[in-house]
Amino acid sequence: MAEARATNPLVEQFRRGGVARDLRLMAAQGLLPLKPEDLVEMWTDLVQDPDEGVRSAADKSLSSFPAAEMQPILKSRDTPGIVLSWAVTHRPEHELREVALQNTSLPDETIEALAPVLTQALAELVVINQTRLLRRTSLLVALESNAGLNNDQKRRLRELRETFRIGQADAVPPPAAPPPAKEAPPEPEPEPEPEIAPAGDVFMTEDEALVRYLSEEERQHTEKVSAVQKIYRLNTAEKLITALKGSREERAILIRDPNRLVATAVLGSPRLTEPEIEAISGMKSVSDEILRKIGHHREWTKRYAVCRNLVCNPRTPLGIALTLVPRLSPRDIKGLSVDRNVPEPVRKQAQKFVRGPQQR
Repeated sequence: MAEARATNPLVEQFRRGGVARDLRLMAAQGLLPLKPEDLVEMWTDLVQDPDEGVRSAADKSLSSFPAAEMQPILKSRDTPGIVLSWAVTHRPEHELREVALQNTSLPDETIEALAPVLTQALAELVVINQTRLLRRTSLLVALESNAGLNNDQKRRLRELRETFRIGQADAVPPPAAPPPAKEAPPEPEPEPEPEIAPAGDVFMTEDEALVRYLSEEERQHTEKVSAVQKIYRLNTAEKLITALKGSREERAILIRDPNRLVATAVLGSPRLTEPEIEAISGMKSVSDEILRKIGHHREWTKRYAVCRNLVCNPRTPLGIALTLVPRLSPRDIKGLSVDRNVPEPVRKQAQKFVRGPQQR
């Protein structure tokens, strides 16, 4: 089975809360230049927003999103169940409900709620999925209450009930679902910080901005200084847009922004490249939260250079660095074991591998 698509870091940041209303409203109105699947996922979260204006804007964006662009999103097995549930419940187009109902990621409880009122054609997609019906027999009961079923559909449901003696005391148990794969417990996320203001949330002089964004060597390059001077004059919303659609040089600057939403937006940019991720993972001037997000991203940590950079970066959260040590080459682990620039627990972990299993 293919791995689920990793959630866009910016979508995760919005989901965690603490984002100012102006920025949530901008996102709900579709003003963030994200990939379609990321926009749809963000809107699905924002239709639950406590602010009525944000909820209304997100609902309008989802409802008016072109069916031709929505269809491949609903067809993908990587699409989160909450997105599929919203679409199959609120979008009336037959072709959209059809692909959502055929998606194995659609939650059973959503189908059960709709089963009594599905059209005959859509109900057929549920009738033929015996695995789902046996896994959740209450869905079968709900489907049987659908007055629009034809005689053939009713017969097949009746035969399924009789064959597996569903509802009888000696019912044949349905096939057991395979046990879920065990995963390492995720590192606890930090508590949401106070609301991120839309502008003026971090006060710096221009000179402080140059020191914050650029190393001493980078400050010798006129073009980098000019880029910082331009970014310094932007408010948070403008920085957010620049982080998503700006140049590579602008992303390299904004990834160090003290506003966590702006820095996270760089990681969510559709234009971000893998070489940029490698470079960011080795930066000692980015926040530990940025390094944590990179370390938790399955696709990015498949790249060896990213793993090595994270382990060697003293700002990487310790739990992530220790997890990645075994993935390094023997040569890099040997070098790590004597590197005084990494935290002592990381160095000791590398030393255990150098000594070998007999001496661990």
